Amino acid sequence: MTTDLPVLLRGRLGALLLLGLAAAAGAWLLAQATGDVREAAEQIAGSRELLARTRAAADRPPPPAPLWATDEAALLAAFRARLDGLAAGRAVLLDDARLDRDADRPTAPRLAATLRGTTEGLHGLLLALETQPPLAVVETADLAVLRPADAETGWPTVMRLSLSLRGALATAPADAAEAPR
Repeated sequence: MTTDLPVLLRGRLGALLLLGLAAAAGAWLLAQATGDVREAAEQIAGSRELLARTRAAADRPPPPAPLWATDEAALLAAFRARLDGLAAGRAVLLDDARLDRDADRPTAPRLAATLRGTTEGLHGLLLALETQPPLAVVETADLAVLRPADAETGWPTVMRLSLSLRGALATAPADAAEAPR
């Protein structure tokens, strides 16, 4: 029995070549699987982050409703009542409250008021107006001194505050809806 050396080398070389190809294919498959696992881990981390943000948003209290009514008269009455309620516990008096229609925004008329009082009273009223429900976002505010403080009598500075903000109507006023555009 004689063995042919070239056939034997060709067989072993072929086997070694096949073994090398199999090892390379295995390494490539392992790299692919590792990449897929890494991508899946990143997706899971992203999903967990989204879930945490969603849970945090669900745990927050709902935003308070804005100042609104179904018609202009009710909106002005609600605005006046809100200002009277906020002024009651402070050194503030409500001089005037009015509703100004806005043709461009018929469901969001401008509410305006003029108040007078101490600096602390007006500051507290503005803070409460913007932070306590029903929310009101002051668009303009103009402060002026009516009477400076007097040290001899102990009178504080009296200020005048003119402010405006937007209210919200549940439905557009009838005459604004009928007006041609």
